[in-house]
Amino acid sequence: MLKMNLMLKLTVINSIVVGLVIWIVGVSVKDFACYLIEKENSLSAEQRLAFTNQLDSYLVYAVILSIFIAAVVHFYFIRLLLYPLSTLTEAIKKIAKGNDPAIIYNKNSDEIGQLTRHFNEMIRKIKKVEDSREKMTQDVAHELRTPLTNINGYLEALRSGVISGNQELYDSLFEESMRLTSLVEQLQQLNIWENEYGSSVNYECLSIRLLIESQVEMFRLELQKQSIQIKVSVEDKQLNAEKEALKQVLTNLIENVLNYDKGGWMEIIGFMSEKGYQVQVKNEGLPIPVEDQNQPFERFYRADLSRNRNLGGSGLGLSIVKEIIKIHNGEVGLKTSQNVHTFWFMLPIENDRTFYG
Repeated sequence: MLKMNLMLKLTVINSIVVGLVIWIVGVSVKDFACYLIEKENSLSAEQRLAFTNQLDSYLVYAVILSIFIAAVVHFYFIRLLLYPLSTLTEAIKKIAKGNDPAIIYNKNSDEIGQLTRHFNEMIRKIKKVEDSREKMTQDVAHELRTPLTNINGYLEALRSGVISGNQELYDSLFEESMRLTSLVEQLQQLNIWENEYGSSVNYECLSIRLLIESQVEMFRLELQKQSIQIKVSVEDKQLNAEKEALKQVLTNLIENVLNYDKGGWMEIIGFMSEKGYQVQVKNEGLPIPVEDQNQPFERFYRADLSRNRNLGGSGLGLSIVKEIIKIHNGEVGLKTSQNVHTFWFMLPIENDRTFYG
């Protein structure tokens, strides 16, 4: 209805404008014709009056006919012009009702064509977000089902007296409980980085080498427990980034090594490249299938296809790494050769701004 109102308004306005132009031109032509006739004095007063009246009649008919033709022509072309807007309106109504609208095809390069292309891009992003949300819901349900089933099974057996409590059982229940807690905490962290920190980063000047060395020291005992030898070769550089965010990135990358290490060694390398500062974390771990080599930074991905929870974390650590580096306008990636994997992230040079004071 709003679309028709707009169409009719534009048609009426354009028709009135055309009518006014024709009327002004017609009156001017009529007056000029009367002037010429009076100048020649070839007609009597009655003939001049009849001539003037006839011109007035022709002018009225011409204006009415012109307005009608202008209205029809303008209505047709305005309808063609506004049809994409009508399609956009219907698509927006579908979105408001929670439905998925189809992609709108418009090959024009005008403003409406650009608007349509931006709308299509928005639709694709909305669908991607919805698909991601649906997949995340399924993954969360999948991740929670097994530990909850284990806990409920043990508790039911304890309640019915089938088994009696002992230290081993309590340790197992505690382990499942901590796994659930870790999963929830990492989901919360991922949500924070995706939403709360999406618009800005609290940059501060920091030494990347000192930051890496301090994070390695935090894991020194755990690395020794798992007999993992670590080598750190980092070119020092003063970078501007969110310190706690980079700590989280390094923590998750080191924990990834702890969860999947098979070679007993890891190496952390840091250096300046053409694009910015790059940090690599290399180790020997579980094989990653070729078709999955773009997946480790996706939510809930695990290298073991059986998704065995006795090995590996929640599958969210690298997703958090990806989000944090993305907020810093950086890049993440994986280079793998057989069982040797190199997870890397790069902070762009433009983040390296000079701080004063």
